[in-house]
Amino acid sequence: MKILGVDPGFGRCGFAVLDASNKAKPALLSFGTITTEPNSPFPARLHELAEDFESLFKKWEPEVVSIEDLFFGTNTTTAMRVAGARGVILLLAERAGCRVVEPKPVELKLSFTGNGKADKAEMKKMAKLQFGLEKNPKIDDAADAIAAAMWALHA
Repeated sequence: MKILGVDPGFGRCGFAVLDASNKAKPALLSFGTITTEPNSPFPARLHELAEDFESLFKKWEPEVVSIEDLFFGTNTTTAMRVAGARGVILLLAERAGCRVVEPKPVELKLSFTGNGKADKAEMKKMAKLQFGLEKNPKIDDAADAIAAAMWALHA
């Protein structure tokens, strides 16, 4: 079973692909961050995001998509745009016939690090330790996506 973990965003969106055939020792097949052109209009950024995720769906054929649920902070404009990005990814997951799980940020942190208030550095360190990576993931969005994919193992 393949799981696509997603840390949603419209400027930067983290992704991770796990092969969970062996739940006791899942394999991290791919991870990274998709970025969109900052000066582009929002609809163009969503289109760019959709194209990149369509490629991920075609290449990896995940059965499960674990996409972090929204946490509304003080910036509602940003939250609305992240919600738009989530919508694009949820639509693609539905079209691909994937089961979707939507963990809350605190659930991801708690299950991945044992600390529901883990900071970005702790998340990156745990990703490195969990999968024997040479270095911590460069961008926190990728580490959060790895945590989302891992969370789906037990969802």
